[in-house]
Amino acid sequence: MLLSYHRIGRQIYALGGNSEAARAAGVRVDRLTFQLFVVASLLAALAGVIIMGRIGSVASSQGKNLIFAVMAASVLGGVSMNGGRGRLTGALLGVLFLGTVSNILLLAGAPTFWLDATNGALILVALLVARLAGSRKWA
Repeated sequence: MLLSYHRIGRQIYALGGNSEAARAAGVRVDRLTFQLFVVASLLAALAGVIIMGRIGSVASSQGKNLIFAVMAASVLGGVSMNGGRGRLTGALLGVLFLGTVSNILLLAGAPTFWLDATNGALILVALLVARLAGSRKWA
């Protein structure tokens, strides 16, 4: 809701799409970038505290390959790696799909290598589909 209907959300979309165009439109790019990094780091710290409270301990390699799964889920949800495009519902559907596939592999007893390989294959397929859909749009 914030990204769709509020002025700050539209500025964030503009910043993600093209920072120079956002600057030309009157967005304070440096200030907004700093604020977004602060909010992201606070949310990451909160997530760390919640995970620590749930598990009871923290290892130094706690979220080692988590960024790979996050990228896979966002690409599967239709979020553009070029910025400026994407919806929360698409990202949520990507997370649900990736979680379902990972859960099926875990329940089947597949080695953890195949979890990462499946995530990589899904990213490649999603990027190829997005590329083909983008090239058809301009043809």
